[in-house]
Amino acid sequence: MFIVLRVAVFIGIILSFNFNLNLLPGFARRSWTNSTLTEASQAKLDRSRGYLRSGKYEKAKPYILAALDQATDVPKCLEIAAFTEPYAYPMNETRRQCVSKAFSLATTREDLLLVTLKARKYQFFEITRQCIDQLTRNAKTVNDLYELAKKAQEVALNDLAHLAMEKAYTGVKDYNDALVFAQECKSLGMDDLLRKVIRDLVDDENDSQELCDLARKIEPFQMRDQNRYLLRKALDKAKAIPDMEAIYAVAQRLHEPDVATRAEYFIKKGKLIQQIKDDRKAYEDQMRAWREGISLDALRMRDEQEVENAKASQQDSGFGGGTFQKKNKLEGQGSGF
Repeated sequence: MFIVLRVAVFIGIILSFNFNLNLLPGFARRSWTNSTLTEASQAKLDRSRGYLRSGKYEKAKPYILAALDQATDVPKCLEIAAFTEPYAYPMNETRRQCVSKAFSLATTREDLLLVTLKARKYQFFEITRQCIDQLTRNAKTVNDLYELAKKAQEVALNDLAHLAMEKAYTGVKDYNDALVFAQECKSLGMDDLLRKVIRDLVDDENDSQELCDLARKIEPFQMRDQNRYLLRKALDKAKAIPDMEAIYAVAQRLHEPDVATRAEYFIKKGKLIQQIKDDRKAYEDQMRAWREGISLDALRMRDEQEVENAKASQQDSGFGGGTFQKKNKLEGQGSGF
């Protein structure tokens, strides 16, 4: 019995000696591997570990918060938050304080993205929203927003990427910028925004030839529904045979046989109508030349001269321009098909 007691006392002395060694300057404790925390912070967390394992969470919190007070950057705050992960809900509020301080210390886009990821992982949605708002506010130009969207998608923050692209679209002011935006949407796989910008481009254009030119530029995006929408509008806006010929060429290239067939029909119809008009005019000119006893060429030269004189007289007088322009405008509105 006496021997057992002496052994127990000896073991106690040894353990006490080893514990006190950590307190001496010459016997520093071993640091954590790949840790961003200072040794003092690590020591506080080590002190809290025993309380956490035994379920004494309230006694562990002061040590963790003391380590958090010494954290001076985002990685340190998030490392302390990760330290509390195995203890789940009882340490949830302490973990929230860690992520909240990390957000307050975040100064770069990379820091904010890291905090956003951690806040979402821990389901701290109010901190997630604050991070997202800060990220979008910090992006001052359209190019910054494009870069933010790419970075966000790389770390699987797809909602942030979509929000950044939506904000970027508000900064798109002209035709070329819209095409660049469409290309960015295509590269990020955002078909809804790609469809929206193409629809807006089509709606802003009212000339058939320009619509056909636009069709060539949006062809790489492979949005068949928008291609057909464009071709239908081009058919409605077509005013002459060249317009229909351009539509036919685009429809053939885009493999839309029904649109190509319709355009081809209007081309044939337009050419037939124009041929009838030309034949009628030639017949009327021939009859006038016969009645007036002059040659057909002389009659046409005289008509051309009268037209030139009328134009010159109209420019000199300054009257009648409104009626003439209105007539031309009304004539231009007819498709002729």
